Amino acid sequence: MEKVKIKYSLEHNWIELKRKVVTIGITDYFAEELGDLIDLCLPKVSEEIISGISYGEIESINILHDLIAPLSGEIVKVNSDLVASLKILQKDPFDTGWLIKVRIADHGQLDTLMDEDEYEEYRKSIKGKEKEAGKKKQKVKIKEEVDGKKKKEERKKKAESNGEKR
Repeated sequence: MEKVKIKYSLEHNWIELKRKVVTIGITDYFAEELGDLIDLCLPKVSEEIISGISYGEIESINILHDLIAPLSGEIVKVNSDLVASLKILQKDPFDTGWLIKVRIADHGQLDTLMDEDEYEEYRKSIKGKEKEAGKKKQKVKIKEEVDGKKKKEERKKKAESNGEKR
């Protein structure tokens, strides 16, 4: 696939334009984040998808996730092979792992999507936020442990000063 024609959405879709039809799939980053896939629910040919609205679901061992449409249009083809073999989606999400093909009327929709460099920066920012959130959780956990030990020591001292033993 030519990288020039590929766009990306905030919901980790990749979109490739060929004439008036776009192919939509999920990124390798998203497939990796989901982990082991167990189910996929895709729409039917001739259904309409609306930008920002769920058009299907993907389920992994860890989570059930809505597939959010990156643009609006009419579905002209669905990759039914994926339902039988989800490993295709995990091994090759950018080629044989595509999800749906959609005919779009307004090519201006593509302008709202990210190019490869923008998507890479977006991914890095997500990783940075996750890493920072992990650090904050660790700090809170350590503080709770320290506070718990202090309270336990205070109770012990108070009990000893009252002549009690624990």
